[in-house]
Amino acid sequence: MNKVTNGEGNNPSRDSWQTPQWLFDKLNEQYGFEFDCCASQNNAKCEKYSNNFESVNNVHPVAWMNPPFSKAAEMFTHFFTIIRQGVAIYRCDNMETDIWQDIIFPNVDWIFIPKRRIKYEGQPGKGGRFPSALIGLNMPMPEGLDGTLLVVYHENDYN
Repeated sequence: MNKVTNGEGNNPSRDSWQTPQWLFDKLNEQYGFEFDCCASQNNAKCEKYSNNFESVNNVHPVAWMNPPFSKAAEMFTHFFTIIRQGVAIYRCDNMETDIWQDIIFPNVDWIFIPKRRIKYEGQPGKGGRFPSALIGLNMPMPEGLDGTLLVVYHENDYN
């Protein structure tokens, strides 16, 4: 089976990959993030952050999340439970997986796939083996980035 699409990409060796500062700065200029859901003191992008996001129970406005790949399903489930507005980044090499079909798609407003692959900080080599997607929850669509925007309609949008 091809390693790129069999789910093995969500392994702990990639948990420390950080959002490139240029990308965060571009998004933060538009959104004004107040909380970094999955960060440490060394890599937090916001003044307020959590290094144990699953234990956070209070709602934080305008959140950013780059989840550790090995715990992405748990992090996205919690993100959609307590965050009211936010943007996350995640790999989108296989949108047929349970995390996309059962957790992300039912909860988001839009998905933006940048034109070129993201080079995460802390990632070895020249760039990602897989594309990334920005995932928006109750936020305006991203501005000033080249890529493809997918607007997600939910069944209740038509009722």
